[in-house]
Amino acid sequence: MKHLETFMLGVIDNLEREGRYGTAHVYRSTLRAFRRYWNEKYAGKSMLIKTAFTPFCLRQFSRHLVERMLKENSISTYMRMLRAVYNRALNARLIHFVPGLFTHVFTGIRADVKRTLLPKVMGKILLSKNTIQKELEETRSLFALLFLFRGMPFVDLVRLRKSDLHDGRITYSRQKTGKPLSIGLTVEAETLINRCTDPNPQSPYLFNILSRENGDEPIRSGSYQEYQCYQAALRKFNRQLKRLSLALGIKGKLSSYTARHTWASTAYHKKCAMGIISTALGHSSMKVTEAYLKPFENEELDRTNKMIISYVKRCATD
Repeated sequence: MKHLETFMLGVIDNLEREGRYGTAHVYRSTLRAFRRYWNEKYAGKSMLIKTAFTPFCLRQFSRHLVERMLKENSISTYMRMLRAVYNRALNARLIHFVPGLFTHVFTGIRADVKRTLLPKVMGKILLSKNTIQKELEETRSLFALLFLFRGMPFVDLVRLRKSDLHDGRITYSRQKTGKPLSIGLTVEAETLINRCTDPNPQSPYLFNILSRENGDEPIRSGSYQEYQCYQAALRKFNRQLKRLSLALGIKGKLSSYTARHTWASTAYHKKCAMGIISTALGHSSMKVTEAYLKPFENEELDRTNKMIISYVKRCATD
């Protein structure tokens, strides 16, 4: 009988050989969490694939994660990784199909409204040049570019190549999905690109972010070294964003994903079609976009409800 840990370690090894280090990291975290649960619940019992993939076991694992105070999206991530492992095991004929196996555990996405900025706050960031410390100016510029590039994820920004910039457009493939995207540059974006472009002719990167994390040495694309440098750059960027929010008097947390959520929420509130938003964000399907924008829809519904209640109360006093 195949052991789940042995099987998952094999999957992780294959992912790393394919250069998918981020995905491999999530699989490894999932295995670590499931192993902890298994040792607490079934100490001394072999963690076989057929034993692990039962509705009861998965529900218990989900409850275990809730008890450990994990957020819903973290729980969903672990469950989706296990579902992917289960599908791989099915394809390898290591387990029989179990109808509705993941029906009673959460595998969706809870988008966080708090990650968004009001349009006037985002506008303040775009227009705040020369009002902050010089060392925070690059952070502000990169954050602004994330917004100006239609909510581009930071992972895609840092990997942009100079060759991706041509005839007033940025053309690239999303790191997460491989989906090709093309973005027409606005005047604001061109200004920031000219200011932030890596001047080193030997560097293939448009911006000097990954190279700088490696002492300005060239990095092989798709290597584990590139992944490590990206992780270091992301941590540094988020630390700098905290300082930037304090410098500009912005309430709430700024993170690398705030610009993306802000672009999406602004487009939604300006009544842009769902299909346009989905394509602009490079989502793999409309379902992802619908889940992404669900909190903004709820805001609109709550606002409508308050308006109706207020109207009915006014009618009663007329």
